[in-house]
Amino acid sequence: MEIIGLKLGEARSNAYVVSENKQCFIIDPGYEGSEIIEYIKSRKLDPQFIYITHGHHDHTGGVKQLKEHYHIPVYAPLKDKVWMTDTVYNYFAYEIPVDQYVVEGDKIDFGRHVFKVIETPGHSEGSTALYNEPFLFCGDTLFFESIGRTDIPFGDEEVLMDTIRTKLLTLPDKTVVYPGHGKPTTIGYEKQNNPFLK
Repeated sequence: MEIIGLKLGEARSNAYVVSENKQCFIIDPGYEGSEIIEYIKSRKLDPQFIYITHGHHDHTGGVKQLKEHYHIPVYAPLKDKVWMTDTVYNYFAYEIPVDQYVVEGDKIDFGRHVFKVIETPGHSEGSTALYNEPFLFCGDTLFFESIGRTDIPFGDEEVLMDTIRTKLLTLPDKTVVYPGHGKPTTIGYEKQNNPFLK
């Protein structure tokens, strides 16, 4: 698999295009989707689906444009539905077009690979990670030498720390972590060097 990260928008959120054998899927297209469309076009890729790790606007803002362009299914965490529907928490004037809401243990097929949904609450109540060894797309739960914010609605620092210790640090040290912001890291590196995990 080839994994390309595109830093989009004012928050420099990471959108990922994961590809193999000319098929691909998109993770967390947070802002204008044009850059993603141009990349996919340049590589002559065939998008299969979009996955949203959590409902915050800097991870969902490009979903509508990409779905209208490619007509592919959108997966998103059920417990973050409040951020994407007709509520005061939705940043946009429209509902994010989600086709299937996912929960802990759900699986999504991509070619010969099967990605597993891991619920990772703390940054948001419904935050998730998408895992296919050795790759972990963890949204805003864990970063290079840092952790996700909890000063926004439904954030909880105690829950976040428990999530990281019991669900992420139990993965193999070689697991490559692709976060929602910043550069990739590994579980082993964060165990040794992340000041929030001491």
